[in-house]
Amino acid sequence: MNVEKISISLPKDLYKELEDFINSRGIGDRSKVLQIALRNYLDENRGGNELVYGVINLVYDHELASEFLTEVQHEYNSYIISTLHIHANERICIEAIAVKGEKSKLVELTNKLSQARGILKARLLISYPYEST
Repeated sequence: MNVEKISISLPKDLYKELEDFINSRGIGDRSKVLQIALRNYLDENRGGNELVYGVINLVYDHELASEFLTEVQHEYNSYIISTLHIHANERICIEAIAVKGEKSKLVELTNKLSQARGILKARLLISYPYEST
């Protein structure tokens, strides 16, 4: 495996939290945890219009947002692969919308969905189609 060794500085409380997390879950490789966290950070904050895959996580009051969300999803249907809908209770719904397309279009879709009255959470999780490391 082609790797670079680096040294990082962490505040003591963050280091302790990381160590407690790793030890409580029996994770033997601190580097792997940091690699995953760094990749997630870069994926979500990188610019550009590459082809990406993602999941839009929505939490909303269906009495206030359902009609608008349906209209927007139909408008962007060429980017939507699949949708999972969960009823958290009689009013609150959770949706996981699997998407694929140019990053800017997926950000645009997420922003548009988040404008609906009744949206409690809207977050786009992005994954780039990169080779195995």
